[in-house]
Amino acid sequence: MQTDYLTRLRVALAGLIVGALPLVLSRWMLKPLGYEIGRDVRIGFSLILCDRVTLQKGSRIGHFNFIRTPKLALGAAAKIGQMNLMRGPVRIELSKGAAIGNRNVITRAPANVTYGSATLHLGALSKITAAHSIDCAASVTMGNYSILAGKGSQIWTHGYVHDETGPGRYRVDGPVVLGNNVYVGARALITGGVTVADGAIIGAGVPVARSLEKAGLYVSGPLRMLPRPVSPDERPDMVRVSAPNLVETVYEKRDDSR
Repeated sequence: MQTDYLTRLRVALAGLIVGALPLVLSRWMLKPLGYEIGRDVRIGFSLILCDRVTLQKGSRIGHFNFIRTPKLALGAAAKIGQMNLMRGPVRIELSKGAAIGNRNVITRAPANVTYGSATLHLGALSKITAAHSIDCAASVTMGNYSILAGKGSQIWTHGYVHDETGPGRYRVDGPVVLGNNVYVGARALITGGVTVADGAIIGAGVPVARSLEKAGLYVSGPLRMLPRPVSPDERPDMVRVSAPNLVETVYEKRDDSR
C-alpha cells in the first residue's frame, strides 16, 4: 500500500514539473523520478501519468492525450499525435520514427482481470493512424515499416466462448503479431492469437481470425456457419492460465501456425 502511494506521488510530482516548467529546465529534475527526456523533445498539453518515461531525441507528444501506463518509451523522432487515450497496465514502446496518430484508444483491463505483463510495440517507422481501438489483454507487436491505416480498425487480444445454456463462459487470450511491411486497411478486425506474415496486405473491412502465413493480398469472403468450438481442454493450441486473483476462467491461445 505504501509503495503504491509513493508511486502515485512520484508520478504526480513529475506531471507537475512537466506542466509548470519548460523541458529545457525540468529535464534534470525529472530524471530521478524515472523520466529520461532527450534533446529537442516537445510535449503538448497532455496528461502523462506513467511510472517510467523515456523520450529520445526529437520525439513528440501532441495535445490532449491521456496516458496512464507503467511505461512510455519513444525512440528518436517517434511521435504521438493528439487526443489519444492510453490506459491500463500495458507498456507502450515506439521505435525510431514510429508514430501513433490521433484519437486512438489503447487499453488494458486491471490486474484482477488480466495477468502477467503486456506491451504495445511499434517497430521502426511503423504507424497507427487515426481512431483505431487496440485491446492489450495480451501483447500487440508491429514490425518495422508496417501501418494500421485509415481509421476504425480494431485489434482484440481476448474474446469469450459462452456455454450453450446458463451463465458459464471462459475467456481466450492471445497476442497479436504483425510482421514487417504489413499494411492493414481501414475497419479491419484482428483477433487474438494471430500472426501476420511480413509483406501481407489486409484489405479494408477484413476480419482476421487466424494467422496469415504468406505475403499476399487478403480480402473478405462470404459469411459462413462453422461448428461451435470444442472444449478448450481438448485443443492443443489452448493452455489454461493459472494466475492468482483472476476473476474468470481464461485460456491462452497459442499461435496455430507454429
